[in-house]
Amino acid sequence: MKPIAKRTLLATAVALAAFQAHGAGFQISEHSASGLGRAFAGEAAIADNAAVAVRNPAAMTMFDSAQVSGGLSFIQPDVDATVKTVGTTPASALPSTVSSDHSDVAPDAIVPYFHYVRPINDKSAIGFSTFSNFGLATDYPSNSSAGPIAGQTELLTIDFNLNFAHKVSEQLSLGAGLNAIYADASLTRNAGAAVYGASAPTLAAIGVTQPTDEVSHLAGDGWGFGWNIGALWQINEKNRLGVAYRSKVDATLEGDYRGVNTAYVGKTGASVPGELELNLPDVLELSGYHEVVPKWAIHYSAMMTGWSSFQELKATSTNTNCGSSAGNFDGVCLQKDEKWEDSWRYAVGATHYLDSQWTLRAGVAYDESPVKEEYRTLSIPDSDRTWYSIGATYASSDDLTIDAGFAYLSGDSVTGSEDGFTFEAGGDAYIFALGANYTF
Repeated sequence: MKPIAKRTLLATAVALAAFQAHGAGFQISEHSASGLGRAFAGEAAIADNAAVAVRNPAAMTMFDSAQVSGGLSFIQPDVDATVKTVGTTPASALPSTVSSDHSDVAPDAIVPYFHYVRPINDKSAIGFSTFSNFGLATDYPSNSSAGPIAGQTELLTIDFNLNFAHKVSEQLSLGAGLNAIYADASLTRNAGAAVYGASAPTLAAIGVTQPTDEVSHLAGDGWGFGWNIGALWQINEKNRLGVAYRSKVDATLEGDYRGVNTAYVGKTGASVPGELELNLPDVLELSGYHEVVPKWAIHYSAMMTGWSSFQELKATSTNTNCGSSAGNFDGVCLQKDEKWEDSWRYAVGATHYLDSQWTLRAGVAYDESPVKEEYRTLSIPDSDRTWYSIGATYASSDDLTIDAGFAYLSGDSVTGSEDGFTFEAGGDAYIFALGANYTF
């Protein structure tokens, strides 16, 4: 299913990639409602619930009792995209059967999470988490003038993470984990304005005459495996530093591709088996937490995501009917250079321990885009974005706490070009999260 995943990541995005409620590229951060409330500032050094295991497994040594944490994040993007030109033709000059002004191209999404941490003794702990680190979804109208690069796209990943931590000394703890990541992707593309261009006779000969006619469909899934490590240095009871690293993961997606565009599917347009290696980047995070005065703490993070590993999209098939270009049936169904670069995310936040029941928090973050302006595409018109977050925790008993968080993401308006299309895109996103933590 290589074609699918890649094209998925590619075209999924005029929504969730550049302005989404996620991180840069197609990264997702929503593993914790409490973390959302502080813009995920200090995550590798704050063990306020079991969710810390996925950001820094070493911090599990701070638990003296077992805990279960779970919750949901509701992501509401508000993203619009406008196709400006198709080739040399202004979009306004195209027939009314195609649309070029697209609103709400990123659908709402719900991202769940679950975490479990259990001390083995006073020095060691284990943990298990299920969450998502990467994902995308876009839904363009089937009559979009940019149908060949727009359409409907979805990428879902689920990370199953097993962790172990050990306290080496009173100050230093180390942790490590294994990750099994399941990925599922689907993609549909339509003819769009191509039925009115120079390729119209060729398309008509294979039955494609309307902008809404499907020209390609991809679907597939697969697994990838990785590891993560972390360290926590507790300077004293009020100050600590954390560092964590999550490895790159190459997930092989397998599935089927069908289409009528000979430039992608080859001679017959029939379904062919395909395979794609989806390169998920590594992540390095540095965090600090400091109780500066009674009932007040500040915390911060700097996180590097290794997007330079995402250099191309290449889908292959053992079926020689799949070709990279007309007349060249080499088994390459899709290939596109991306030229992404490593990016940084910076966050700072504050926590106020109001009383024995209420904890209040807030944070801001700046998320760099991994895509340079000259390589920005309609598929992923990624831009820098700024997070503004608030949240609270309510302790309903000694064993049960409830977390709530909200974040507003402000994305820049951007312009770009891709495969003869020029475009403008922009928007914001809102994230609401609710979680619960039970200690036993």
